[in-house]
Amino acid sequence: MKNLILIALLASVSAWAVADHHGGPEKGRKGGLFKQADADGDGSISTQEHENALATMVEERRQRFKAMDADSDGSVTKEEARAMRDQRKENHRPRGKAMD
Repeated sequence: MKNLILIALLASVSAWAVADHHGGPEKGRKGGLFKQADADGDGSISTQEHENALATMVEERRQRFKAMDADSDGSVTKEEARAMRDQRKENHRPRGKAMD
């Protein structure tokens, strides 16, 4: 379990860096993840702000996992993960596009 948490945290930090690089207000990220983590708006992220941002990301991942776990058995199968992926794609289909 500790390894899973560590991997999730490392993935989150990596995704954070990539999203901040590619994101921004024009991407709907409220100015990017850096600005979200910079709670006091001073242009830098303190250790506490970093820890708070990580805790928020972990909680979001927990909620996403719970949403994927359709049968609430505490694990996610490939089928459950695919179903969630397909649902997310369906919900994010650009307007005006024809359905397949």
